[in-house]
Amino acid sequence: MKEVTKGLIALVVVVAIASGIYGYEKLDEGTLKEGDFAEIYYIGYLKNNSVFSSSFQENVSYDTPFDDHLYNLTPLKLFMGDTIPTKYPDGWTYGDLGFIEGMRPYEFPPLYEALKGMKKGEEKTVNVDAKDAFGMPVENGTVFNTSMIFGFNATFEITSIGGVTVDIRWLPEEGQIITMPQYWYDTPVQDPHWLWEDATKVVSFNNTHVTLETTPNKLDNITLYPWWEGDSTVHYNDTTISSVTTPPLDNCTISYMGYTIYGRVLNVTDDKIRIEYYA
Repeated sequence: MKEVTKGLIALVVVVAIASGIYGYEKLDEGTLKEGDFAEIYYIGYLKNNSVFSSSFQENVSYDTPFDDHLYNLTPLKLFMGDTIPTKYPDGWTYGDLGFIEGMRPYEFPPLYEALKGMKKGEEKTVNVDAKDAFGMPVENGTVFNTSMIFGFNATFEITSIGGVTVDIRWLPEEGQIITMPQYWYDTPVQDPHWLWEDATKVVSFNNTHVTLETTPNKLDNITLYPWWEGDSTVHYNDTTISSVTTPPLDNCTISYMGYTIYGRVLNVTDDKIRIEYYA
């Protein structure tokens, strides 16, 4: 796929709404709009009709019908927006949201606009010009700005190209103030913002490392675990940031990666939280 990801390529995408449209936990049989989630089937092919990506597990032609009785189809899950969602439908996580050859659906503007207003079972064919597809050829030394990696706009340089992947280097500014990204495993936490907003300074950097200094600007009512909202406190000195979580002795529901565990906090000590789980 080097020619697709590195070149200036125009393409066509056939897209169909595979199942219901979700407004967070609720199934909505209406039309797809900003802020909704949906599952779609798609076939992406070039102007010469060669298929480069699709929802089919089999090798198919550009005009293959979306018939899950004849073919093995895997829906692509998407969020209608260019930000990180703060809520998800039941059983969904950030990691479930799919890509088309490494790009989110909203990064193809004509496709994204065509999805708006679609209903379950509806199908469209969308032409995507080269400038709205995979963009200009990628070269070593290319400098670009994006908010997709950290959640805030940052400058990067391409240092190496291999296959369909590239290596990049962050180009911060010394003294720059940022909001340090926070992750729950591989899921970005951004509700209402990351743990400490505008509290991290770039101290120094070189070709391989960036040194950051975070000075917490909030010490109480911290949410480290989504199921224990506001139950953590923070202490810090010149070298260390420490946190203490004291959940209530009550029932709790822990949800992650599509799994839900029900339990009860039995007791909390200086170094342990004892939880009884229910089958």
